[in-house]
Amino acid sequence: MGMYGYYFAMDDKLVQQIAAGDIALKSLKIDDYPGLDIDRSWEAIHYLLCGDIADGEPPLGYVVPLTSDKGIDFGSFGAFSLRAEQVAEALQAMSELDEAQLRLRYDFPTMVKDEVYPLEPGAVSDEDEDAFFAFILQHFNEIRRFYSQTAAEGKGLIFYIF
Repeated sequence: MGMYGYYFAMDDKLVQQIAAGDIALKSLKIDDYPGLDIDRSWEAIHYLLCGDIADGEPPLGYVVPLTSDKGIDFGSFGAFSLRAEQVAEALQAMSELDEAQLRLRYDFPTMVKDEVYPLEPGAVSDEDEDAFFAFILQHFNEIRRFYSQTAAEGKGLIFYIF
């Protein structure tokens, strides 16, 4: 069984109400909002950008928000909210990173050693290094496009793992 990351964009005011606990996230029909499934890449992208499995300094920590102070009770793993200005900050930070810069941050052996999801020690080989980077890069580019559209519309977002 895999754990998949999913974003959905919504009105910034609604994000604030959900984060404040005024509206329960589970009361909304998530399919009614623009979304992005990033498969099992969420922790690897966060690790690549922040150097850690959880938390992470803004604005790169906003790309895959896993910070405890943004937590919302939802599903097995909770959800994380970003206000519209945080989405814009993350987009700006992502726009300054190209493939070459991401490749410089990429340390496959350390990611395997630190058991960054979805890597499993002993289940990966050196041949997987380039394929895994391509997997991360593809989803990073999709996130950048999603954040670009979300920011252009002045929306916030919710990220959760299922």
